[in-house]
Amino acid sequence: MSKAWYAVHTYSGFEQKVKTNIEHLATLEGFRDEVAEVIIPQETFVEVRGGKKRTTMRNLMPGYILVHIEPDEKVFDLVKKINGVSGFVGDGEKAIPLTQEEVDNLLRVSEEKAEKPKAEIRFRKGEQVKVVEGPFVNFVGMVEDIDIDKNKLKVMVSIFGRPTAVELNVLQVEPT
Repeated sequence: MSKAWYAVHTYSGFEQKVKTNIEHLATLEGFRDEVAEVIIPQETFVEVRGGKKRTTMRNLMPGYILVHIEPDEKVFDLVKKINGVSGFVGDGEKAIPLTQEEVDNLLRVSEEKAEKPKAEIRFRKGEQVKVVEGPFVNFVGMVEDIDIDKNKLKVMVSIFGRPTAVELNVLQVEPT
């Protein structure tokens, strides 16, 4: 038999624990050859907290992991008995393998997002922010507009007593 990719539904937030437990149990019960890979598709985010940039990982598909396994009942049972697994994605009766194209697409998106981390936008229109980087450092202003695609904010700051719109990267400001 040749290995196939399957999506496993997990309890949200249990993805890493399930991945670790599948790999551990496969080794303990002699199924290491049948379980080739366990992957959690993730993306990288950059956020600013307390004036410091922090890079964090977030699941692309919360509540799901991908497993590359032999399509064998014993292997399916091994995965299903892991705490935090609610089952395989399928038609209700049996697990349906993913196509290689679906897996390649998910892995490519995951790699692209890891190479180009996106800044997390936690601001709303009307929110007061402080500029922490760039030529307007220490200015305080109000968020006027948000461009999610470009990770930019239009912030109204007071320059020489006049409200002036400045475009800033979301990483250049923090909430006041």
